[in-house]
Amino acid sequence: MATLNKLLITRWKTGTFIPFTANNSQEALSTILKERRKELLMRDLRWQDIKRLNKEGANISIKRIIDSKTYELPPNSSKFALPLPAYIIKMTGMPQNPR
Repeated sequence: MATLNKLLITRWKTGTFIPFTANNSQEALSTILKERRKELLMRDLRWQDIKRLNKEGANISIKRIIDSKTYELPPNSSKFALPLPAYIIKMTGMPQNPR
């Protein structure tokens, strides 16, 4: 938490930052992941984080509503793996990621 506070103090207006505290390691990890999510917005890293965290048991699902239709990607779904480009499969003979 000390390292996180050291980084965050420079991102706030002087005198307005209130240091984060945690009572246990799980609470600290939760705070760090929340700050990572905010700081890395629009950098295409959330997808990788969700895949990694789901393997560790976080059970994060992605849900979107488009034109009144709900789409949901459950944790650890095979659809988290993006399809390989056709030229890669042709060149290497690799099997396509299951969908």
